[in-house]
Amino acid sequence: MLRAVEDGDDGADALDEVVDAGLQLWADAGWAAVTLPAACAAAGVGVEEMTDEFTGPLDLLCEVFDRSTDERASAVLTAMDAAPHEQRLREGMRAYVACIDRDPRHAAVLVEAVGCPELRSRRRSSFRGFAAVMAAQVVGTAAEPRRLQIAAHFCLGGLTEITLAWLDAETDVDRELVLEHGARMFEVVMTTP
Repeated sequence: MLRAVEDGDDGADALDEVVDAGLQLWADAGWAAVTLPAACAAAGVGVEEMTDEFTGPLDLLCEVFDRSTDERASAVLTAMDAAPHEQRLREGMRAYVACIDRDPRHAAVLVEAVGCPELRSRRRSSFRGFAAVMAAQVVGTAAEPRRLQIAAHFCLGGLTEITLAWLDAETDVDRELVLEHGARMFEVVMTTP
């Protein structure tokens, strides 16, 4: 449940509350539900307080997408940077799973972009960037960089699907299966020439 913004909170707190409300709306009802009036109402913030921040109808939606993507990417990159090279893919997967486990709402942002050209473009861009990062983690293979990036895209699609299965109460996929199979998928696919 969102905390209503109280008098005395500064604009940054209100902005964070509105973005968080947007994430909740997205998780509950899809990206089309993420509107400035709806998010402001959920956060207890007046729309007029946010009109300078969000001037276009999709600005809030794109901000929610960007923050969610940045949070996951930061966690994964930090974990990979701290790990020995041979453990980077696995530690990156561990950080990804921990991020989704802490806040499952991020899964909606990860997968849902159909019907919104701005989101589709952002999602494709973020997947291309992440595929390039994952491909750069692989050393000692004869595979060309382009093939590694294609393999990483394949893995990202699989990771997305097992994440959705994990969050679906009707499947028996749990956190540990996502971690194990996600890491193994990247390790095998990314290291096979």
